[in-house]
Amino acid sequence: MTFTQLRILQAVARTGNMTRAAEELAITQSAISHALRTLESELGVALLVRGNHGVTLTATGRAVCRRAALILTQVEALEQEVAGVRERGSLRVGTIPSANVRLLPPILRRYKDACPQVRLTVMEGSDDEVLEWLETGAADVVTVSAGIQLPAGTMTRTLATDHMLAVLPSGHDLAVRGAVPMADLARHPFIMSTGGCEPLITKVAQAADVSLRCHYRVRDTNSILAMVAEGLGVSVIPELSLPAHCPGVHAIPLDPPVERPVLLALPADPLPTAGAFAELAAAPLTPRPGSLETSAHRA
Repeated sequence: MTFTQLRILQAVARTGNMTRAAEELAITQSAISHALRTLESELGVALLVRGNHGVTLTATGRAVCRRAALILTQVEALEQEVAGVRERGSLRVGTIPSANVRLLPPILRRYKDACPQVRLTVMEGSDDEVLEWLETGAADVVTVSAGIQLPAGTMTRTLATDHMLAVLPSGHDLAVRGAVPMADLARHPFIMSTGGCEPLITKVAQAADVSLRCHYRVRDTNSILAMVAEGLGVSVIPELSLPAHCPGVHAIPLDPPVERPVLLALPADPLPTAGAFAELAAAPLTPRPGSLETSAHRA
């Protein structure tokens, strides 16, 4: 058994696809397949279920992957301690989509300028996916929404306070308002975001005692906005996830306002590179405002 085999297993488990894992690790797909079959042979168990639409871990595979994450995290920590500097090694950042649009890029640029020799990897996923990466050691530092249940001992700090906005087709009857109640959105076909905000949106709807008419369930924010622009429905998404330009879409705050703090989370015993990243992220940052038409940002 080698560290390379364990890293390959992690990459395949994270991507669910051998081709994407090969691209991420910059090796051939045949090398990926050979390493995994060799590992399965050495352990005497099946770790993966291979199908037409990708691969999934067996129950034993999930257990091995969790243990592999712990081993590789300790190996990385040892390498960094031996190096004796925080500006070397690697850093894997897990992030939710809304933080990855406007909040995280300037922090990443600051970190790359300060620590140019660090091998930096950024992985985007839902809150649940990012949390799993933190728990298993697949990510060294993550951004998550406040309110999610974090592992014991996790260190956090608030990066920003995001605001949930209603997004409507330009010219929509509700677009003339300065803010819109969830009850009014519930009267229209709703496009539910499944990229991580669904629990919060559902909670807000329940608090308003309304049921959303979820005609569509979409993960990608750009796809949601394109569907809204076509008049297929309305939605609610975080302000930080809005792109700089989105023709045909009008965004306004909810009534009452709904805030969602975005946290930076590290394990109880973070890698030196993760600690350095957290320190740089703590410095004040003002996300670049987009030019999307919103009630809060009209000229």
